[in-house]
Amino acid sequence: MIAAILFISMSTMAFAQQDGEKKAHKTPEEKAQKLTNALEKKLSLTADQKSKIYVISLDGIKQMQKNRVKGQKPDRTVMRAELEKRDSQIIALLNDTQRKAYQEWKTEKLKSMKEHGKKHGKDGAEKA
Repeated sequence: MIAAILFISMSTMAFAQQDGEKKAHKTPEEKAQKLTNALEKKLSLTADQKSKIYVISLDGIKQMQKNRVKGQKPDRTVMRAELEKRDSQIIALLNDTQRKAYQEWKTEKLKSMKEHGKKHGKDGAEKA
């Protein structure tokens, strides 16, 4: 009976770990599509804007992956420069109302990332 319970719990943990791995290893195309979909909902993008933002996002994601060396921490300076480049390209496609909403969305995302980091013990903060 105990062996059966252990086997079931181990199987459940293995499946949960596989699900976590799938989420962590999305393709650049999946990442770009996720970002584009989020911006489409938030900014009411036109079809033309959506397709251009997808291309900009995909190029930026691929460039960041290209600059990353496996087993090493990413160069934050290079990452920041790539994000700023992508950001300015996206902003250039938006109208004034969308730009404002985009800036608000970015602020929300940054706040969310900081809170997530604190919950997971990063930045020297206490774990929640």
